Amino acid sequence: MSRPQSLGEVSLVVIAGTKPFGYAIDEFLDTFYLDHPDKLRQQRRLDDALAIVGDAFVDSWIGAVGEHLARRWDLSVPAWTRRAAHYALSLPRFVPDSKALCRTLLLESPPAFRSRLLFTLHIRRAIAAREVSARSETHQNAGMSLADSLSRGQTPVSRTVCETGV
Repeated sequence: MSRPQSLGEVSLVVIAGTKPFGYAIDEFLDTFYLDHPDKLRQQRRLDDALAIVGDAFVDSWIGAVGEHLARRWDLSVPAWTRRAAHYALSLPRFVPDSKALCRTLLLESPPAFRSRLLFTLHIRRAIAAREVSARSETHQNAGMSLADSLSRGQTPVSRTVCETGV
């Protein structure tokens, strides 16, 4: 089975049920970073107008990834990232779902994720690993991927803002 070549393909793979979302998005990130420093190819991987998956968490995460990567690499933010479906969460989601990390996640999550009520360190770890890998052309593991987190039962769940009243 091949890796998704664009965020549009990530949504189609998830809809078809051929791969779990966590694995599909991680494989896409690998592919995106292998294009470094070819910004034109990276932009094309983000530009696809994608299908709405119908899962508020997945659609919000995909929108956040598209916006975050575009801003991080000084690319054009695709218009599809601003669709309402990519802001569909009504309650915050924390990945990992850890009360101990909650306040850190609130502060450290990238803006494209926070604006969608997604709070995570995973994108930073994944991006840091892939940036090192892209520069050195060797794969380096900088932490647990989203796919690993989801497969180990650390499914993001709704929580009242860290149960702290923040």
